[in-house]
Amino acid sequence: MASQTGSLPLFGGLGLRPIRPSDQDFLLRLFIESRPWLSWADTDRDVLQALYEQQFRAMRAGLESVYPEHMDFIVERTGQAVGRLVVDLGYADWRISELAIVAAARGKGIGTDLVRSLQAAAESVRLPITLSTPMVGATDGRSLYERLGFQVTAVRPPHYDMAWLPACRKAPQPAGFIAG
Repeated sequence: MASQTGSLPLFGGLGLRPIRPSDQDFLLRLFIESRPWLSWADTDRDVLQALYEQQFRAMRAGLESVYPEHMDFIVERTGQAVGRLVVDLGYADWRISELAIVAAARGKGIGTDLVRSLQAAAESVRLPITLSTPMVGATDGRSLYERLGFQVTAVRPPHYDMAWLPACRKAPQPAGFIAG
C-alpha cells in the first residue's frame, strides 16, 4: 500500500487521513454496517462475528493483491471518523475500490462531497474515475454515482461497473441532444 502522512482537506469540511493501527475496530464496525447481507445467515452471534472478521481479512488481502498501490484513508468530518475511502491513483484512471460511510452519518452529503472532491482533483489531471458498486447493500450506490455524472459501463452481478469522465475526455454531444 502506498504510504501517506498528514491530512487532505476536501469539500464539505471533510478530511482524509491515513489508516492507523488504532482504527481497526472502527473499520470492522464500518465493514459490518456496510454489508448487512452477511447477517442474513441463520447462525448464532459468535459464528456471525467470526464470518464478518474472516470476510474483513479477506477483503483487506484482496485489496493488497488487486490494488498494491492503493491508498487507504479514514474519512473525517470535524475530526470525527465517519467513513473509509480506498483509492488507487493510477496513470490511466483513479479507481475507487471502497467508499463506506457509517450509518449514523449517511444522508448528510458526505459521500457526495467526497466524490465531488475526487472529481475536482481528477479533472485537474484529466483522468477518469472508475468503480464498482454492489447491486444490494446498505445504500443505493448506483443512484449516488449517476447523480454525480458516472455511467454504468458494465453489469456484472452482483456489481455495476461505473465510470466518470472529466470534461476534456467526454465526447461532444450532437446539436439538440438532451442528456437524461
